[in-house]
Amino acid sequence: MTEQNTNHPICNYPAKEQVAYLQLLASLLHIDQEFSEAERSKLDNFMNELNIATDQRGLVYSSVFSVTEEETARLTQVIHDLKASDLKYTLVSDLCIFALADSKFTDDEYQHILKLANLLGIEKDQVDAIRSVQENLKTIEDLPSKSNQHKEIVKKCASSLASAGVPIAAIAASGSVLGLSAAGITSGLAALGALVGGSMLAGAVIVVPALAIGAGFAVKKLIDVVWKD
Repeated sequence: MTEQNTNHPICNYPAKEQVAYLQLLASLLHIDQEFSEAERSKLDNFMNELNIATDQRGLVYSSVFSVTEEETARLTQVIHDLKASDLKYTLVSDLCIFALADSKFTDDEYQHILKLANLLGIEKDQVDAIRSVQENLKTIEDLPSKSNQHKEIVKKCASSLASAGVPIAAIAASGSVLGLSAAGITSGLAALGALVGGSMLAGAVIVVPALAIGAGFAVKKLIDVVWKD
């Protein structure tokens, strides 16, 4: 089974909405009172990939230090249909990647993500599933993508997302911007993307919604079938 590259879904949005998305990500970066070099680098990579104009980059950087809860709520309204689209899950996943950039996922960062998720109608157990996926993928960043341990982690991640009712494709698209996630996380997300990109798993989750709601075990079995092909 081959891995496939996926463009980040925010690439398909107008520049104003891309900036709002970046501002929402940036709002997390000083929550723990530290804006690390690793976090700054990831933010710069994302802006470079989206070709954000110089004057708009100033807006993004200002959000690192000065976004209020009211402004956060306003930014979620700028992005068209964010609350009604799977992009909201990708946003939470990207926030988790940024939180892990310095290898310290603090409680302040977690609480910030929960507040934003609540605005978007994402349940706490869904946030926890997304966070767990990113933490698990980080543990395999030095493993070959074809190793058994790598595959087992990817299976565990897909099952966890399905059990929480989180669209796997939305998380697979997370971190797809150059430099946003570490090599191992990127390969893990690519593997998740390959599982839903035209595969048997994609059809199963769409045609049998129950799998996307609770049958994590069934998803694991489907993945086994897909990987045998």
